[in-house]
Amino acid sequence: MGLCQSEEEKVGTLKSRAIDKEIKQLQTSEERTVKLLLLGAGECGKSTVLKQMRLLTSKQYTDEELLTQAKLVYTNIVIEMDHLVKAMPAAGLNFSDPMREHDVHMLTLYIKDMQHKNFQQDAADHVEKLWKDPVVKRLYAERKELNIRDIGDNTEYFFENLPRISKEDYHPNATDTLLLRTKTTGIVEVGFEIKKVKFRVFDVGGQRSERKKWIHCFEDVNAIIFIAALSEYNEVLFEDETTNRMIESMRLFESICNSRWFHNTNIILFLNKKDLFEEKIKKENIHKAFPEYRGEQNYAETVAFIKTKFEALSNNPKKTFYVHETCATDTNQVQKILDSVISMIIQSNLHKSGLY
Repeated sequence: MGLCQSEEEKVGTLKSRAIDKEIKQLQTSEERTVKLLLLGAGECGKSTVLKQMRLLTSKQYTDEELLTQAKLVYTNIVIEMDHLVKAMPAAGLNFSDPMREHDVHMLTLYIKDMQHKNFQQDAADHVEKLWKDPVVKRLYAERKELNIRDIGDNTEYFFENLPRISKEDYHPNATDTLLLRTKTTGIVEVGFEIKKVKFRVFDVGGQRSERKKWIHCFEDVNAIIFIAALSEYNEVLFEDETTNRMIESMRLFESICNSRWFHNTNIILFLNKKDLFEEKIKKENIHKAFPEYRGEQNYAETVAFIKTKFEALSNNPKKTFYVHETCATDTNQVQKILDSVISMIIQSNLHKSGLY
């Protein structure tokens, strides 16, 4: 009694052993290193996801890398403030205090010779005074509607933290690193280990000019993580101001999931920047990207609609998509998603072996 297994139990035992074997192979064989391709249109949050992966694996940044990041923080702060104040005339706005014109003049002089200087305290003071002007803050809040280019979603965070960042002994902390705006040009490869499973992740530049150069090089990846920014449904491309960014993202997704190189490749779709989308959808109608939408103007219904639009782009009815609504700056959420990615890859390998 209790010594005999039913057919269902035998199958369950077989699958369990196969899973254990698969995990062991992933952990011990260099050939079975998990390779992930990270894709998405520009500004979707790919770099943030990649940085999260690195932080979660406790791979510390070197002093040289931190110095490079600090310089990029300084550069972004100055350049993005410059973009904001230069957009004021076109927006028909003037400073609340005429003295801010002096700060603009001094900032312009600093930028002309910026590559030969450290981030000086007086430059930080000028930026801080400009940021405190209510008109500048209003301009920042309306930057998307006014189509002011090259202003990141996290710029406000760095402006608010100027007193800390401008200190001589400044070193970027984990949050600074995650929120720092960087552009991927070409291919960036990062290797790390999670739960004794080795990963190689390839981040590929998202702008139009950088596509089609690499697609055939990655046909052997275990999965593609495609990132689309939910919050971009009412924005246009930097390269082409007539093209909606959400629609462009869908076009790229369609070309990837129907590519002959990725016919049997698992695709994980990250609908990213859900926190920004949740706030924006209360004010900006989704009809700007999808005039055919007839549902309620709320988060749950609009996200469900966008999911179906992406899934409908595949020409392969047997292709499985794994969809996650994400906020790439949320470390706990990214950790959970990575765990699910590992499970998905193991199950996929078992399926190909006929055991699932």
